[in-house]
Amino acid sequence: MIIKCPECGHQVSDKAPVCPSCGVEIAGHIIKCSHCGELYLIEEPSCPNCHHTETDVAKAVAAVEKVVVDAPKEANASSAVEEITEGVAAEEVHDSLENTPSDEPIVVGLPAEEPTTTDADDEEDNVVDAAFIMDNDKDAAVLDAAERLEEEGSESQEQEQSKKHNHTSLAVSLLIAVITAAVLLFLYNQGVRNNKTNDEQEDYAQAMASSEPTVMQNYLKQYPDAPKAHRDSVSLRIKALHSSDTDWASVAASNSKEAMQAYLSKHPNSPHKQELQAKIDEMDWATAVKKNDEDAYAGYLAMHQNGAHAAEADAILKKLMKHTVADADKSSAVNAVRQLLQGINSKSNEKIAGAVASQLNFLGSAGSTAKDIQSYMHNRLYQADVKTVNWHLGSPAEVTKDSNDDDAPLKIKVPATLSIEREGGTSNRKYMISAVVKGGRITQINWN
Repeated sequence: MIIKCPECGHQVSDKAPVCPSCGVEIAGHIIKCSHCGELYLIEEPSCPNCHHTETDVAKAVAAVEKVVVDAPKEANASSAVEEITEGVAAEEVHDSLENTPSDEPIVVGLPAEEPTTTDADDEEDNVVDAAFIMDNDKDAAVLDAAERLEEEGSESQEQEQSKKHNHTSLAVSLLIAVITAAVLLFLYNQGVRNNKTNDEQEDYAQAMASSEPTVMQNYLKQYPDAPKAHRDSVSLRIKALHSSDTDWASVAASNSKEAMQAYLSKHPNSPHKQELQAKIDEMDWATAVKKNDEDAYAGYLAMHQNGAHAAEADAILKKLMKHTVADADKSSAVNAVRQLLQGINSKSNEKIAGAVASQLNFLGSAGSTAKDIQSYMHNRLYQADVKTVNWHLGSPAEVTKDSNDDDAPLKIKVPATLSIEREGGTSNRKYMISAVVKGGRITQINWN
């Protein structure tokens, strides 16, 4: 229905959301006064014409749209528009011809000349009275029907386009959702398989490293689809453990070294390995102590280099072994004794001091020094009638030591002849010189 805008007075449809001239809201915001029939905005507290206040605003709003609701729904709107329009147009033309004076010419297609008016008159002429439009029921019905048909056609077209668009969007969305779900499902299954494989590898390693049959049985139950090689290995290990338990019971009952060694050969990774090795060690040590000879202790060390009694066996073995002296050590010991005797022969204090230690046992006197040897030389050997004194070492010299340590003292025994030339003649006497040499110097010497 075409009405006059209550705000600016321009013509506008009551279905328009806003007035195109002033922008005021129209649809749902117009009230028809129940007292005088004036149309005004719903925001106004009362009718601006009669100042009547509506008690039921919703009823007043509905009254504005009553004509559209009451219009016959069964009539063909487009036909009604054409028939009414043609009828009205014919009547208007007929009335116009009858009311037109005969002496005035009729100009077809040209507008009649209008008298000059003021601006206020122009505005009043341009305004279409809403009451006048509303009075013509036929015109209102025609306009409402045309407007309704236009809106229905537009809405129908929009709905069809919207449905097509919605169907396409829905199909695309469903396709994307299906593809996404398939990809996620694939990735999930792949991750589950990878995790399961990793778990199986870890549990397999744990089962093979364990000595508990329960752990291995749990692996076989948990992974029935594990690789055949893994399951076979675990099964064989379970059998080996059962066999090991039976053999262990037999070994524990026999307490035999041979049985223990056979068990270790058959079960090298047995949990009883250290226990059996310790028992065998004690058995071999008891045998060596019982024999108490060089071969027994050497045999123990050969079998148990890191045994519980290895250090003790090595110490005893050094005492029992025949200690041999290298030729170089023998020559060094003999040269020390020879240098001392040559120093006495030549009365050389330097040679005597270079052959002995700072303190030594000289002829049974402990704490002696090189000066004590020099005093002995002058007082006991070179007496008043003695012209020369000569020591001559014999052979062979016997050189031994008490241990095989590198710094062990060397014991030397060597025959010697003392020749003393006096004024009345020369005398010779044989001696056996016994000396101890350490670090190339004499720490003890005696002759008799």
